[in-house]
Amino acid sequence: MGLTTVLGILLLQSFLLTCQGELEYLTTWDGWGFYKVRGTGNMTNTNVAATCEVAGMRYPCFYTGDGRCTQWWTPDCIVFSHGDLDCRTPLVLSTQLCVTILPHGYPRLDDMFVYMPGWHGDDTAWGVDYDTASWALIGAHYADKFALCAVESPDVITG
Repeated sequence: MGLTTVLGILLLQSFLLTCQGELEYLTTWDGWGFYKVRGTGNMTNTNVAATCEVAGMRYPCFYTGDGRCTQWWTPDCIVFSHGDLDCRTPLVLSTQLCVTILPHGYPRLDDMFVYMPGWHGDDTAWGVDYDTASWALIGAHYADKFALCAVESPDVITG
């Protein structure tokens, strides 16, 4: 295990203790560990990115950035293969986690917001609400929810 990996693990553990459980590991896919991290303020793209960066993580875009899947994606976002799954990150994760393509049908993705550049022509992120079985929530209308963040899998902490 290299020094960078050890430092990454220590940083994530420190963040986890500071947030008192406000970070939740979701899954690992194509070399990336995906987490929900509690944000503060309206769930804009700027806030989602800042939440991930403060946690020492990167952020995925709504689209995976792989191959033809670059509609709602920017080079600031991670790139990961969606395999034979849908190009949309929340649908890839819901399929991976619970074998359903509908992210609003899976409780672990509740209150999660994803960076989605240019959606609605502004800075709003895209969200999921399990309790109301809703998706495509306009992040600018919601506050203090979870940002979808990612870390390269050698640094993943699963428990």
